[in-house]
Amino acid sequence: MPIDPAPSPASEAKPASPASGAKPTTSAYSLFEDVVRWLELVRKVAVSVAVTVGVSLVAILIFREGWKDGIVIEPVIVQLPDVKGAPTSDLAAQQIAKQIDLIQRAGVSEWRKLYVDQSSNPIDLQLPGAPLSLRASVREIAGMFGAARPTIRASIVVRAQPAGYVASISMAGQLGARATCEAGDTPTALDEILECVALSAIAFIDPKVAASYVFAAEARRCSNLDAGVPPEIPIVAREEWRIQGRRERCAFARTQGLIARILERGRDEDLPWVPYVYGRIHLARAAALSGLDRPQQLSELDQAIGRFGESLGHMPDSPTALAILIDAYVRKGVSIHEGTAGLPWSQDRASQVQWQLYLAESTFADAVKKLNAIPQRRSDVLDALVRRLEGYLIYRQWMLIAHRRSQSGNVSVAIGHPEEMAMLADAARRYATAATKSAAPASLFVEWGNVLRASGDFGGAAEKYLRAADLDPTDSTPRLNTAVAFLDRVEYGPTPSDRLDLLIALGAASDYLSWTSDGGPYPSFSRKIENALGRSGHDEDAQGFASCRRAPPARTVTPSPDTPDEVARWKEAAELKYCIDRAIERINGRIIAGDRAPVRPAKVR
Repeated sequence: MPIDPAPSPASEAKPASPASGAKPTTSAYSLFEDVVRWLELVRKVAVSVAVTVGVSLVAILIFREGWKDGIVIEPVIVQLPDVKGAPTSDLAAQQIAKQIDLIQRAGVSEWRKLYVDQSSNPIDLQLPGAPLSLRASVREIAGMFGAARPTIRASIVVRAQPAGYVASISMAGQLGARATCEAGDTPTALDEILECVALSAIAFIDPKVAASYVFAAEARRCSNLDAGVPPEIPIVAREEWRIQGRRERCAFARTQGLIARILERGRDEDLPWVPYVYGRIHLARAAALSGLDRPQQLSELDQAIGRFGESLGHMPDSPTALAILIDAYVRKGVSIHEGTAGLPWSQDRASQVQWQLYLAESTFADAVKKLNAIPQRRSDVLDALVRRLEGYLIYRQWMLIAHRRSQSGNVSVAIGHPEEMAMLADAARRYATAATKSAAPASLFVEWGNVLRASGDFGGAAEKYLRAADLDPTDSTPRLNTAVAFLDRVEYGPTPSDRLDLLIALGAASDYLSWTSDGGPYPSFSRKIENALGRSGHDEDAQGFASCRRAPPARTVTPSPDTPDEVARWKEAAELKYCIDRAIERINGRIIAGDRAPVRPAKVR
């Protein structure tokens, strides 16, 4: 039997063929290559994501820089080493921003309000040695497309001679936009400097807003044109004094200078507001001339009406332009109507009083025509304003009708006159519509309350006045009208009056004098109180009040002849309140002394 030869050692060491199914081993080098390729992929993805995020961030910042309507205040340079309490750079920027916000509030609601960025340490990126940071680069790029925000640069330093402070201001990128502010060494000097810096900046950015702010300050000076005029000087000398006072106090030179800057810029969106600002100047002058020179006052009102009409012609949908135009018409009509005071009543059409009433009616009729010309398709805000103005004009026309009926200019009520009651009901409905269509200011509720009081709804009138007082606690008019409404409820109510109604009226009058009164004199208010006391059913109430008013209690300090008018007005308020409180005590004493039914304890459930 043949024997197979034994396998050789070489044949035993021969590797198996691939067909045998054995897996090859992975070397360390190939594993390293895989890791490198994976890290390269991660790097490329990270770089792509970083570039995408960076480009998106820059695009967002550029869009924000161009879209956000605002002002940038760069860090303020403050060099006041020896000034105690000198503001830091951050604090100076914040104060300038605060003043800019205050100035912008002087403008009308339709003007744009600019956001102020005064942060001196924003989150920013900058490569070492690079001339620009990310924030500055974004501003430069936005500026290339004409979307750069106004940037304020300011510095405040000490002035040696004369002692004081000097501030320099410039607008980045605006050629010639530079100004200087100076102030003496006074406790309020730094506040004045910062206000001047803010006002100068706004004058460069939006001169109409600056003009409105300066106008408000100059309008406060345009008053008391007869102050200091000796009573014994001749008429011509008095007129000369008034002319000089008008030119000194009512010139509005700074306001007109800023208006000229608006015209120089020539922006189409600003030009319609030029006649508006001029019209406000004429209104302020007319208010200063009230009671001094009626013909000149009416002339100023006519000029104001012309200016506001021009402004409304350019902006027919502007609530501000419409409201102030109708206000000018109303002021003119009221001034003409007030001119009837002291004129003898006459039914003759050729009489002076009839002529004045005719002129007032014509003025209000012209205002109604302006309102009727407004398109019926309008926004809720504009429609609310139109309804309110319609209601107010109806009320003023009713006052002329009531004057003819009563042959007196004193405000009365329409009780017992159906046609007049219908007019006032129509006015009240228009006020109600106005209050539902837009946010109603305090003045709307005062006017609405006047309409309700004239129609005999004294409780409803008091409710509207109290709403107005809640909306504007600083205004004393709503509280005064509340007391008048309660007094009218007694005066036009039954005789003898309800004791509770009378005490409520007297209490409201005392509260008004205690908390919100602006000082006396109070001739008509005092008469109303006396009339209400005259309906109490006890003659001693009205007589005691009148006696107290004629001989008020002695003061511990007698005012000197040169006592300021302000002090004298408050003494008048104190005397009137004292007499009212004594009347309340007298009525309460009578109630206490009278018979009353016993009160049984109420059963608690």
